Amino acid sequence: MKSSSATPFRRLLAAITTAVLAATAFVTGAVPAQAAGFTIQGTITGKATASATPAVLGDVWVGAYTNDWQADNVGGMWTGADGKFSFTVPAEGSYKLWISCGACSNTYADEWYNNHTHSESADPVTVTAAAPTATANVELSAYGKVSGRVTDKNGLPITTPLEVSASPSEGGQVVSATPDANGYYTLAKVQPGKIELRVTDESGKHLYVNQQWNGSAGVEGHYDGFTMPTGAVLSNVNFALNPQTVFEAAVTDPAGVPIPNVAYGPQVYNEATGKWDGPQYGPLLSDDAGKVYWDLTVGKKYRFCFSDNYYEIPREYRYVAECYDNVPDLANAKIVTPTTAGERITATVQLAVAGKGLTQGDAFAYGGNQPGQTVTVDPGAWGPAPVTLSYQWTRYKDGTETAIAGATSADYVLTEADRDHYVSVKITGSKDGYVTSSSWTGIGKVGAPAITSSKPLTLEGTPAVGNTLTADFGTLTPAPEYGAMYEWYVDGVRDERSYENTFTLTPADAGKKVTVRVSAHDWPTEPYYAQATSAPVAAGTLTAPTPTITGTAKVGYTLTANAGTWGPAPVTLAYQWFRSGVAITGATAATYVQTSADLGKTMTVQVTGTKTGYTTAARTSAATAAVAAGTLTAPAPTITGTKKVGYRLTANAGTWGPAPVTLAYQWFRSGVAITGATASTYTLTASDLGKTMTVRVTGSKAGYTTVAKTSAATTAVVAGTLTAPTPTITGTKKVGYTLTANPGTWGPAPVTLRYQWFRGTTAISGAVYQTYKLTTTDRGKQIRVRVTGSKSGYTTVSKYSAYTVAIV
Repeated sequence: MKSSSATPFRRLLAAITTAVLAATAFVTGAVPAQAAGFTIQGTITGKATASATPAVLGDVWVGAYTNDWQADNVGGMWTGADGKFSFTVPAEGSYKLWISCGACSNTYADEWYNNHTHSESADPVTVTAAAPTATANVELSAYGKVSGRVTDKNGLPITTPLEVSASPSEGGQVVSATPDANGYYTLAKVQPGKIELRVTDESGKHLYVNQQWNGSAGVEGHYDGFTMPTGAVLSNVNFALNPQTVFEAAVTDPAGVPIPNVAYGPQVYNEATGKWDGPQYGPLLSDDAGKVYWDLTVGKKYRFCFSDNYYEIPREYRYVAECYDNVPDLANAKIVTPTTAGERITATVQLAVAGKGLTQGDAFAYGGNQPGQTVTVDPGAWGPAPVTLSYQWTRYKDGTETAIAGATSADYVLTEADRDHYVSVKITGSKDGYVTSSSWTGIGKVGAPAITSSKPLTLEGTPAVGNTLTADFGTLTPAPEYGAMYEWYVDGVRDERSYENTFTLTPADAGKKVTVRVSAHDWPTEPYYAQATSAPVAAGTLTAPTPTITGTAKVGYTLTANAGTWGPAPVTLAYQWFRSGVAITGATAATYVQTSADLGKTMTVQVTGTKTGYTTAARTSAATAAVAAGTLTAPAPTITGTKKVGYRLTANAGTWGPAPVTLAYQWFRSGVAITGATASTYTLTASDLGKTMTVRVTGSKAGYTTVAKTSAATTAVVAGTLTAPTPTITGTKKVGYTLTANPGTWGPAPVTLRYQWFRGTTAISGAVYQTYKLTTTDRGKQIRVRVTGSKSGYTTVSKYSAYTVAIV
């Protein structure tokens, strides 16, 4: 079962309304003071059955709404346990009350005061300065319940889709159910009071005649409904449906393919007037399966014609009109007459292809309706363009339509001959290879009282992307109850972005014209029709602030372009950096690292914003100060190696930056530059003995200030250590023979060597050469030699050979 109400939703709505009212009162501060003088009060009771005693009801929402078509909520509250309510309304006047159960929503039906189901039928409650308090006691009625069965006339269940529904005669909450496989149904929460209980064939094929309940049986045709007692439970509300008497036609193309949306015109012969009458509504169209169904009355005469002239739904090809059965006009149409109830007359209507179909524009006629005033028709956008359009204005009265001679342009000045006639215009579109088609539109009755505006309709605002256009016609007289209706078009094509009096232009509108059509109705006064069109929509203007640059204007440092806030977002931004006004190749990011080429120059950045539908904008920053030389990252060097004559010292420069940096070296001996010592390593010499050593590293790079860094001094250089091997003695150990001292390889070369020969432990006087000739004094003695090495800056070293054997 379906129902249009839901207790949680009602409670939420009421809570929101109460909160809004409270917030409004708090903000304005005026409502409570004014409202204090106007009060609506009363007691809510409920009646479970027609004979039951009413009981007070708590947790019931009572809301006050303005007594107009807008029905704005202006006050309300939930009743307490005693069923009472009392709340203020903002001003004197008439209000409609809506009463809705909270916890009791499954038992009692909502209502508009007094026992009404629709706001338009509600009895208003009035408060005035003379009578500022109104009492409105409400007795809610309990829902009813209906059950029964739906069958065919033979008492068998119906398999086609059916719906059983109960709807208040005034309008309001409708409940419905689908019978089960055996035809049984149940309707719960049926609104008490005057209702229409009906069963309808939902198959779309007109298989059965719909019925309504008259209080005792299901009947065909229209019935005003019956009264559902409060809280009543009705069973055996049964319906036996008769088959429908119907004309069923299948509309196809020459290949037998169904054609949907073909217009058809049934006519029935009126025996009293001797004329053929057609329906006063439409359009009547074949369904998606190309089927047409028309209910018939036994014994009456009918004829049917089919015309592919419904252009609301475009299609590639159009078809030739014909009448049943395969004749070109009504005069020759076959007359259909059903003879028995439930008869189903079937037909196939095969339409020939007429040619390609045009797309009709949405035509609109506007202007005044008084003689002397000009009316204009906008044909809308026909296609495929170009389409040749022609116009014919006509006047209609008492069933006779007459073409107005010479009225064949889009504009027509009304004359006295048009007074009391309905004036319309026929627009005909033609194009080679396409079926010529026509559409009609009109302005109403000429000379009759009509709604008028205080000023001509205009579009206010600049037609540019991002702006808003506003339709302005001043005020309407008389003021229509439901206000004006707005339709917006872009280059003649309906645009549903807005149904209000404003239209916001987007990039898609650029270069196009925007049209607003305004209509207002207040029967029986003739309607107001007006149209206004803008100039072509120009590209929008971007919000484009001047960029700024942050960062240090110094070689090696990064500059950042701060674009600011461009709009409307999103805007695509592009960057270009300039060096003293000259664009830097490849410098197109939001940041830029300054190079040596920038030294002494000023820097600017240009930010260019682009967005579809908007004019591209470029903004350039102010120039920076002249770019200063960069500062190298220059660590103090260190020295590694043994601080000893003959050893190599190494200068460790550290990491200089930004890389690459060219480094130069200079070694110092106790603060004095050493000539030629310009490598990263230095071997200590005798000149360095006792001195301290330092090294200076100088870094240079184009665009940067040259920097020199000197290491800490080493400890004093100590004497070097000679390489001193043990000497050996060669030669015959015999008096008269010569011995030779072999010193080995001393280093670092050259090393000055001195010799001293020993007899035993006694130095032999004068024996100071590398060779020594043995004498008789040496007989029986052992000989050895001492080699002493000396070199500037090195510690003198003496080495003794081993003793020889005793000399013989």
